[in-house]
Amino acid sequence: MRPRRHGWNDKAAPYKAWRYTWDHGAVHDVDQIEYRDGLPIAVLELTAATTGQIDEDLKEAVASRIWNQFSGRKLRRLAQALRVPMVIVLYTVCDDQVAAFSICDLKSEDSPWVDLSPGQYRQWLSSLPHTSGYTAAADTTTDTR
Repeated sequence: MRPRRHGWNDKAAPYKAWRYTWDHGAVHDVDQIEYRDGLPIAVLELTAATTGQIDEDLKEAVASRIWNQFSGRKLRRLAQALRVPMVIVLYTVCDDQVAAFSICDLKSEDSPWVDLSPGQYRQWLSSLPHTSGYTAAADTTTDTR
């Protein structure tokens, strides 16, 4: 990744804090929209596993939160409008490096999770198609640790 010109600080934080105080409408911060050749291919909700481990209880809690809360409902609606999948990307960090991933294409409240190494995640993300013909991670990855 190229070094950011202005660092990693969220310079929009004062605006977001101000906007969240309004008693009119709603707003949600989109984590990432993945593009390929100028076309959107996925809406990604990025979530770090603060305990450093990804287990079934954490996956269930994250999926439930995203499925039931305003933000997840709106992200799914955005993904539908873009005709791309909405994927939760749960990851761990060890020594300032991404260490493991678990992803969930949130099509239903009990959508399955797929655990991936960083190499497998990169392969899966790189393989996403330009259309809504989404391919499940388990069908497209090999062990590329």
